[in-house]
Amino acid sequence: MSATGEHATVLGTVREMPRTVRILVVGNFITSLAAFLNAFLVLFLTHRGFSAFDAGVAFTALMVGRISGTAVGGAVADRIGYRLVIVWSMFGSAVLTALLVHASNLWTAVIVAGLAGLFNQAYRPASQAWVVELTPMNRQVMVFSFLRLTFNLGSTLGPLGAALLLVYASYDVLFYADAGGSLVFGLFALVALKSGSPGESPAGVGGTDGTVAEAVPGGGYRRVLTDGRFVLFIVGLFLTAITYIQVSATLPLFVQSIGHTERLYAVLLAINGFVVIVFEVLLSKWTQKLPIGLPMAVGMALLGVGYLMYLGPTSVGLLALATVVWTFGEVVAAPSMMAYPGIIAPPELRARYIAAATVPQQAGYAVGPMIGVAVWHSWGDFVWVLTGSFGIVAAVLVAVGAGLSRARPADGPDGPDEPEDLAPATTSKGGD
Repeated sequence: MSATGEHATVLGTVREMPRTVRILVVGNFITSLAAFLNAFLVLFLTHRGFSAFDAGVAFTALMVGRISGTAVGGAVADRIGYRLVIVWSMFGSAVLTALLVHASNLWTAVIVAGLAGLFNQAYRPASQAWVVELTPMNRQVMVFSFLRLTFNLGSTLGPLGAALLLVYASYDVLFYADAGGSLVFGLFALVALKSGSPGESPAGVGGTDGTVAEAVPGGGYRRVLTDGRFVLFIVGLFLTAITYIQVSATLPLFVQSIGHTERLYAVLLAINGFVVIVFEVLLSKWTQKLPIGLPMAVGMALLGVGYLMYLGPTSVGLLALATVVWTFGEVVAAPSMMAYPGIIAPPELRARYIAAATVPQQAGYAVGPMIGVAVWHSWGDFVWVLTGSFGIVAAVLVAVGAGLSRARPADGPDGPDEPEDLAPATTSKGGD
């Protein structure tokens, strides 16, 4: 029996997932499994004879490109369609990542790295918008938890593959493998994804019911930013990102400062990964039944509380408990955070809404380490007061912006109630 009329189970969601969504989930796994550029660009360039400063400049260009790519990808996807953006994003990423192997000077490395970052991220708003368009409202959160699961699995297994390539091959082969992952997804998208012809032009935009609507003039990011409640939400995302990234920035410094070794830090990271991979999809079965603002606000509050707990006694058990608390905050909030922008967006601005929510998170991840380390060196443990408070403030902003009791925007009679592969055939921007 279809789970469409009720809140879907895990197996029911997998079984009835539209073919296009399955392809996007697999593509998400492929790109995260072969995402070596971020982790190894600096090491690669210094290995090739670039100075540490020059390598840092190229890495900065890569990060700027990734943030810009999200914004550009969102705008272009709303104009020309999701499939074209995904295909060209992956092909461009493949070519530019491979070209980095042959960068002979700083300016070439900077330009190519920046463009590689732009193309690498341009597909994400289109991919997430397409998932929203083809997924019934009562499955949105769980499907996005599957996307996060594939990303986390790829990010966990990818470094193991990178280690093998570096031992038995070279940095060149590592980057070619990264390019190969993008190329595989691009070819897969070109061959396996179908799209309606009206959606491949700026003239039409697809709605959640699969129909084509006329584009609304005067749109763009300016229109997104006039949505005051959504702006509160994205400010909350920015503060949450600054808080979350401290697990990589100041937590290792903190662990060593209280007399523990890097082994304990590795254990805390393992706890985080275990909880996310094991519990996130399972918990989404229940969180998807709630008004969407509630799990987001509760999860962000738990993130803040978990970081504040590092101020207490510093035994191994209590450090592990604090890590479990903020990790469950991530597990509870993250799938709803990914689903929310596409759910509440007007169809013609769906990719832009998703990009507008993603860019502040990327910016928070970029500036968060500088903020955390600066506060740590100046005021020590006060970093947990600051970042924990950020999590609490983010929860309040999201509670106000998204609401804690409002029904999901499309839960009513006009919302999508059949998955794309069960509904009557229609033409959409994304298509299937």
